Amino acid sequence: MVGKGRVLRHTYTPGRAPEVTRLPPSSPSSSSSSSACVVVAARSPRRSPPPPLSRPGRSHVTQMDPSSPTYMIANLTPLHSEQLLQGLNLLRQHHELCDIILRVGDVKIHAHKVVLASISPYFKAMFSGNLSEKENSEVEFQCIAEAALQAIVEYAYTGTVFISQDTVESLLPAANLLQIKLVLKECCTFLESQLDPGNCIGISRFAETYGCHDLYLAANKYICQNFEDVCQTEEFFELTHSELDEIVSNDCLNVASEEMVFYALESWIKYDVQERQQYLAQLLHCVRLPLLSVKFLTRLYEANHLIRDDHTCKHLLNEALKYHFMPEHRLSYQTVLTTRPRCPPKVICAVGGKAGLFACLESVEMYFPQNDSWIGLAPLSVPRYEFGICVLDQKIYVIGGIATHMCQGINYRKHESSVECWDPDTNTWTSLESMNESRSTLGVAVLSREIYALGGYDGQSYLQSVEKYIPKVKEWQPVAPMSKTRSCFAAAVLDGMIYAIGGYGPAHMNSVERYDPSKDSWEPVAPMADKRINFGVGVMLGFIFVVGGHNGVSHLSSIERYDPHQNQWTVCQPMKEPRTGVGAAVIDTYLYVVGGHSGSSYLNTVQKYDPISDSWLDTAGMMYCRCNFGLTAL
Repeated sequence: MVGKGRVLRHTYTPGRAPEVTRLPPSSPSSSSSSSACVVVAARSPRRSPPPPLSRPGRSHVTQMDPSSPTYMIANLTPLHSEQLLQGLNLLRQHHELCDIILRVGDVKIHAHKVVLASISPYFKAMFSGNLSEKENSEVEFQCIAEAALQAIVEYAYTGTVFISQDTVESLLPAANLLQIKLVLKECCTFLESQLDPGNCIGISRFAETYGCHDLYLAANKYICQNFEDVCQTEEFFELTHSELDEIVSNDCLNVASEEMVFYALESWIKYDVQERQQYLAQLLHCVRLPLLSVKFLTRLYEANHLIRDDHTCKHLLNEALKYHFMPEHRLSYQTVLTTRPRCPPKVICAVGGKAGLFACLESVEMYFPQNDSWIGLAPLSVPRYEFGICVLDQKIYVIGGIATHMCQGINYRKHESSVECWDPDTNTWTSLESMNESRSTLGVAVLSREIYALGGYDGQSYLQSVEKYIPKVKEWQPVAPMSKTRSCFAAAVLDGMIYAIGGYGPAHMNSVERYDPSKDSWEPVAPMADKRINFGVGVMLGFIFVVGGHNGVSHLSSIERYDPHQNQWTVCQPMKEPRTGVGAAVIDTYLYVVGGHSGSSYLNTVQKYDPISDSWLDTAGMMYCRCNFGLTAL
């Protein structure tokens, strides 16, 4: 923005004004530099100085040490730059030495070509290239708003620019045209800070128009993360069918259930049904119909006239119903229907646990399937095991359990009601509102953006109570209790229901019950083949898988699969070794089974189960052995 400082020599002769001369090119001090500096050099006098004004025998100036330097370099860059800008701006304001006028309509803006060219490649090409404007003293702009051009000229002379909701829509295109990257970047940063459900679609379009890639990605990410709010805005209803197709096809669409996606599409079509009904079948392909419940699909088939009157839509619903009622053919449907959940997890996190009888862990590690490796993350605030774990809005929640504390140099263990949350953006843990009851060996599930804590053990008794955490109000509220006390069990969510599986209370159990949030009630379903405590659970392909655990007699290597439509458990290929206190998580169509205790040792080994081939594969082991820990996919 400012030119390079010049290096000057000030020659002093007593009794005369200083001489100012340029240093010769061969002088080391005359080398090019971006810093402005002054070189003050001592030179032998050409004639004797006048007598000193002092008493005889006393020197007027203390004799300098011969080894002292004979010059000084004073770095005045910040002050010089500020003075230079201020001086140039005063010249502009007074129309002095200006050699260019920028005209927008009847408004004339005086400036200096060299200043504009220094901040804008556009102006540099205009004033130094072969364009006709090079020789002109006035240039007219028809595609830039007057206020935006004024702001950019002001920026050229002051380094500051005013950005607001009123100015950014004209300032960003101007900065983009004139190739002023710093102003363009600040405009994008400002717009990103202003994103809300009502403007994010418009900002996405705006960013795409002017090639602001990072802003475009940020706006689209905001749309996906806040889809349930965005789909109720006027901007949403004004989307084109191709824009809507792109949004609802996104894997990262953040919705509590696939029903929300269908309702959003239906609302968009009904906004202008005569014009938009033709796109229904195309858009219905974007809905992950197999993830909808049988009840919901049946109701659509029977009651929705838009779908009932369209042959392609009816065919899509029939295929989705086949997926539910013919589980033996599900794998063949993978190429026809999209069955992968939104925001599919990409990594696995292992949290806390035990590595020995008295070795309680606070460490956390993350597994990357892409390169089959583990890395360490920020530890828990306290060592903790036998807790519940879940993911909500891409954050990990650790709930309850048994934690190790220290008081006056003595370790003690406590059944916890506390909750910690890990933020992947900052790799930090934060304490949240505690549960109403202390719970260890509990079950945890996420349903409709609410966290459910089920059963467990409070240090004195086994629990059947259930409470849920509502993030919007930041509080825990009780819901209907389970029919039985359960600890050391597993909880899973499938088709909008919470399943409480097996456990101990106060005997080993194979019983299963499920919670219907619409009725706030529990009902029993088919029991497992084996009694199990401290086992792993995962949901994929419309089934619930349970693996490992202990039946009261021995450690288990068996795995079972539950089909909710048949209300039936099926025994699958067992693991290579038994595991109790094991963790399980699903990525893609693999069930990862991690750590635990074999009956003779704590484990860090990992296997993954392929339901398509009903077989097991080994993967990289954890950094630490862990048992009774938390494992989740993120």
